[in-house]
Amino acid sequence: MSVVKKRKHVSKKNKKAWRKHCDITDVEAFLDDQRLEERLGKFELKPDAELFVVDTAGDELKVKEERPLTAKAKKRAKLAETPKCYEVLLPSSKVQDPNAKRNHVNPTGTKPTALSKLKEKRCIEKGIYEKKAELAKKNRKMALNQKRKMKRTRQNFGLDLWGQDLLEAKGIPSTLVDDFVSTEAQLHNVLPDRRLRPKPPLAKTVARKAVELPHPGVSYNPSFKEHQELLQQVVQHEEKIIKRGEHLQRVTTGMFSKVTVQEKENQWREEMHLNEQPHNPADGSGSDSEYRAVNPPVQNKKKDHKTRRKQKERLLEKERLKRQKIDKKKITDLYKLRKLQSSITTKEHTQEKVRELRSTKRAEKAETAPPALNKNKPPQKEPEFVDPADLSGNLSRLTPSTNLLRERFESLQHRGALAATKLMMKKKRKVKSYFKPGHKVTDQEIERYINKKNIK
Repeated sequence: MSVVKKRKHVSKKNKKAWRKHCDITDVEAFLDDQRLEERLGKFELKPDAELFVVDTAGDELKVKEERPLTAKAKKRAKLAETPKCYEVLLPSSKVQDPNAKRNHVNPTGTKPTALSKLKEKRCIEKGIYEKKAELAKKNRKMALNQKRKMKRTRQNFGLDLWGQDLLEAKGIPSTLVDDFVSTEAQLHNVLPDRRLRPKPPLAKTVARKAVELPHPGVSYNPSFKEHQELLQQVVQHEEKIIKRGEHLQRVTTGMFSKVTVQEKENQWREEMHLNEQPHNPADGSGSDSEYRAVNPPVQNKKKDHKTRRKQKERLLEKERLKRQKIDKKKITDLYKLRKLQSSITTKEHTQEKVRELRSTKRAEKAETAPPALNKNKPPQKEPEFVDPADLSGNLSRLTPSTNLLRERFESLQHRGALAATKLMMKKKRKVKSYFKPGHKVTDQEIERYINKKNIK
């Protein structure tokens, strides 16, 4: 016979002691069963068809072998099923709502408010909805036309196989030229040195002559008049360059005055008060130990009533004269209105003429100016001139003054066929050489290093 142990008497003053010394497993099991029944439903309320299955086929009945469903049939069968991604949103609990008489609240935006009704009425009166409908209709039409146009271009078989429109000719490898690869992807996989570069538009190319006729004074045997005309043009060009250089000199270096070393030292002495004469005690003005301020003390001399009255009268008289002058100017301006009106009209006409002249010049310059293919501008053409001492009546003894290749290159830039370039001068790095002495260094190597340094 088993001996029943007597329970200990423990304190159950707190919740912690109750949980520690009380056995509540049966209560927790009961509550778990109750919650499970609330979620899945009670067994007493479920019909027998859900709980039991009647076996009518028997064990000996052979199940007919059914053919496996095709992929198409499986897809059709899955159409009626709820997708797995939406199963989380479906309610899985069968717990009833504790408040059966709960008021139904429409979500925000389902019921129109007074403000939304007023806004909709204003939109209908202004015709905003009709404009939106027309714009949407127009966009749909444009998209349809674009789609039809793309279809038409795809069906075009009149492509020149040996032309420059082929992707292979543009630098794209033949392995990437496929229909299903987009043009952006093809260009992305091309090497950087073979990628397409934007070509200048042909419509903006300036219609200039390929070879411009030079001035007759450049000839190896020009006439005196033509040679003097060319000389005047060169002189004017050089004067412009000299004038610009003088202007830059004036506004940069010329703005600062040059001071000699002696003047600089004298200015410094004046600022530091070093040129003041020392105090002489023979003057009798005081002893050496007496302190003297540079600025004498100011006496607070009070103004009397008469001085203040005179000062106030002067201020009032000055103000009166100022107002009188302003009133007089107003009267004179009234008589000058007609003259002012005529001068303003004349000035406006003059400004209008100047504006028209500038716009005409700007338009002419834009027509003849080369297109801006990049940030650089083509170099200005320098006037050619042959010195009178170099003139010769024979073409064989003439020395060429220009380079033909450079002239053709600049001509292409001026006409917009080539983008203007900028000469980039690379700086030479100054590499310092050092002599590392050692026990294996000979006298010949030392002399060679010293001679090399002297030559540099």
